[in-house]
Amino acid sequence: MTDLCLSAPPTVTGDTNTAHRAARPADALETDALPPTMGSPAAPSHDPHDRTLGTHSSAPDKSGFRHALRRATRREHDAVERAFAPFHQSPLPHLAWFLTCQHTALHALAGSRCNGTGHSVGLLAALTAALREDCAVNGDHPATVSVDALPRLHPLAVDYLVLGSRMGNEVLRRRLAGAADQLPLPAYFAPRDHLVAWRATCTDLDQIPPTGALARRVVADTRQGFGLFDTAARLNSLRPSAP
Repeated sequence: MTDLCLSAPPTVTGDTNTAHRAARPADALETDALPPTMGSPAAPSHDPHDRTLGTHSSAPDKSGFRHALRRATRREHDAVERAFAPFHQSPLPHLAWFLTCQHTALHALAGSRCNGTGHSVGLLAALTAALREDCAVNGDHPATVSVDALPRLHPLAVDYLVLGSRMGNEVLRRRLAGAADQLPLPAYFAPRDHLVAWRATCTDLDQIPPTGALARRVVADTRQGFGLFDTAARLNSLRPSAP
């Protein structure tokens, strides 16, 4: 759906610290890994993974593998932000393109999970189904990453990418809902419970020794997962929606 009418388009390229604080549930562990790829508005200059809340201490220990993973994949994260800059600079005209890219990338992630398990299996299936519906409404046909080109990703890498995005998606959903008045938002932006699964992912990641072989595998696979979003932005033609 692209017929949302904004009296003032939401700004997503500036500092969004205030917006994130206002929108986060009080018990969220942290905000999103993927500002552009999964719908989280954020400035390229800050990393939302640096803000951790909730059941841990107010000054969280950042020596665990989860934070090492964030630091190790920062370059790939920022590259994807740049790929989705048109959406962040002008969200509504590029909303249909954004949705097709999400379908391409998430469908690829689902096919890449090496053993079909993980904390994000249910959410990923729901998101791809919602995006399939949204693209059909728009008359769009998302590109597909060839099966032969899909990497085989560790389930925790997929969990980190999928679940780590949900807080930013909620921020964007609220902005679009306020601007749309009574018009329904695309199904992709429907609120979905993710916090239990995200906490479990954080726990699993922080149990991994940061210098071991498994840590190196998850870092490498997360980088490849980011690459799927970059690929999706290139495979789907960038065309603003008609006003």
